[in-house]
Amino acid sequence: MQSHPQSAAAAVVAPAVGSPPTKVRSFELSEIKARAKAIKKARKQEDRRYFFSWCACLHAIGFSY
Repeated sequence: MQSHPQSAAAAVVAPAVGSPPTKVRSFELSEIKARAKAIKKARKQEDRRYFFSWCACLHAIGFSY
């Protein structure tokens, strides 16, 4: 029996010695806050969808919820 396939991170090869460093993008504080706000909003919407589908399921099987 085989185990889970190797992740993509395990297949990453280290850069050669003497190669130029790669430029890493730095994020502004406003960009970080905007992304955090968007993630929070998406989670809230997902929770609401789950809750309302749960209520609809209970209603469909005869409970008054």
